[in-house]
Amino acid sequence: MKLAIDKDIPYISTFTKDLCKKYDWEIFFFKDSDLSNDMLKDCDAIFIRSTTYIDSDLIENTPIKYIGSATSGFDHIDNNYLNWNSIDRKCFVAKGCNSFAVVNYVLACLGFLIKLKNFSSADSVGIIGYGNIGSLLSKTLDILGIKNFCYDPYKSKYNHKKNLKDILNCKVVSIHASYSKEGIHPSYKLINKLSIEDCHLNYLINTSRGEIVDEDYVLNNQSIDYIGDVWTNEPNCSKRNIKKALLATPHIAGYSNQAKIKATQLLIESFCDFFDIDLNANQIRNTDKLFYDFSNSHNFIDNFPYKFFQQLFDIEQCSKKFKDQLLRKDYTFSDIRKSFKYINDFSVYNFEDIKINNNS
Repeated sequence: MKLAIDKDIPYISTFTKDLCKKYDWEIFFFKDSDLSNDMLKDCDAIFIRSTTYIDSDLIENTPIKYIGSATSGFDHIDNNYLNWNSIDRKCFVAKGCNSFAVVNYVLACLGFLIKLKNFSSADSVGIIGYGNIGSLLSKTLDILGIKNFCYDPYKSKYNHKKNLKDILNCKVVSIHASYSKEGIHPSYKLINKLSIEDCHLNYLINTSRGEIVDEDYVLNNQSIDYIGDVWTNEPNCSKRNIKKALLATPHIAGYSNQAKIKATQLLIESFCDFFDIDLNANQIRNTDKLFYDFSNSHNFIDNFPYKFFQQLFDIEQCSKKFKDQLLRKDYTFSDIRKSFKYINDFSVYNFEDIKINNNS
C-alpha cells in the first residue's frame, strides 16, 4: 500500500512513525500546492487538509480507495465525491473536530463586547444552526447563564425559536449553518436585507462561511456590527469589507491545538477502520485537563469570565494584527492564515468549575 499525505497535517508524524514500524508501506509526503494527478497514480489513500481541492481531475484513473480530510468541512471536496462512500471506497471528513475551538472564538467575541459594555447577561444570543458547533455553543452559554435561542430548519425539534426573524431579534447572532445554494433550505445569502429588515440585531458573528451572509449589505448597514472569521470569495476577499468589520480574523476560528489533534485522531481511526487495520493510535492525545482559578472576581465582568477567554484568545489583538498585515503591509490572506499559531481552547480546562463561582 502507498499513502499520499499532506506534510502539514498537524501531528501526523506520530501516526506515520507507527505505520513504518508495523507495515512495509510506502508513504509519500506532498506539499498541497505541488500535488497533481500524476503523483497519485500508484497511491491507495490520500490524507489532505482544506487547502487541497478533491475532484475528478486529481483523483481520476488512480487506485485511491480512501480520501481522508483532517478538517471539519466539505468545501474543498467536489460534490461528486460526497457520495463516493461504498464498501470499496470512502471519503472521510473530520466533522465536529473543531467544535470547541469555534465556540471558544464566539465566547472570546462575547468577552470583547462585555468588556466594552455592549453586551450583558440580560441580553440574548441567537444561534443559527444546531449541529456540532451550534449545540455546543448553546450548552456552554447555558453554563454561563446567558440566554440563547437556536434555529435550524433541519432540526425543528431542537428549535427554541420557530423562524429566522425571531433569532435575528437577539442582540448577538452567531452563524453555524452548513452552506448550500440548493435544497429545501439553501443558506446562500441567508442573512440579507429582507431577513434583517425590522430586526433588532446589533452584532453578527460569522464563523461558518462568508457566502451565507450578504456581506456588502451587512457591512453597509450602520445598525449592525459585523465580526467575521470567514469571507466571501476567500482568499481573494474584499479588503474594504474586512476594514469595515468590527473584528476580522483570517478563517482561524477552528484553529486550536485540541481541534488539530482531534482531527488527526479521527482521520487515523477512520482510515484504520476502513482498511481493517489494528493500529493503536492512542499516542495522540489531548492534553490532560488543566486547572484555572475562577474564584478571583477580577476574572469576571457581569458574571462572564472575560479574563479567562482573553488569555486563551485575544481576539481584539488578533483582529488588529490581521487588518494591519492585510490592509497596510499587503500580506496575502493565505499567508496570514498559515502564520497563525494554534491556541489552547477551553476544552482543556475544567470549565464547568465556573458553575461553582457563579453560584457562590
